Amino acid sequence: MPSLQSRCARASSLFSAILLLAGCYSVDVAKNIALDESTGKDGSVAAEHVVVSNYGWYLFNYFPIACGNASPDAVFPWRFFSNHVTARLLHDRMMEYAASKNAEVSDLVFFRDEQVFFTVPGSQFPLPIPYILCFKEIQFSGMMVYGREERGGVE
Repeated sequence: MPSLQSRCARASSLFSAILLLAGCYSVDVAKNIALDESTGKDGSVAAEHVVVSNYGWYLFNYFPIACGNASPDAVFPWRFFSNHVTARLLHDRMMEYAASKNAEVSDLVFFRDEQVFFTVPGSQFPLPIPYILCFKEIQFSGMMVYGREERGGVE
């Protein structure tokens, strides 16, 4: 019979692995230095490229197990048994980011990916246990467009 210490170590290792693989919600921003000096016909400038993404794990591609927490009032970075990998929720986060920067979103692109988890690393051959544990990811990508008044009236 395993000792209490070894059972606690196994339980904490399993819990740590679950947290590491749970999911991730992120907002990535890159300054667009090449376009920073150029202006559109209306004086607007596309100065930032923003990617909002979230992914999670699902049982039988339907029941959510764990995903990134995309709530605006998130306390923890993960959500368990809750579906936060939705286009509506991520679109709302993208629009909230744009509103916080007093910008408009241009060139909005949507990406969705669903995969079977059990694949041999480095190959395209799935193991013969399909659709038990599945991965879903959603991304929105766009340019933040600022008007002349947001940039201090510089022409």
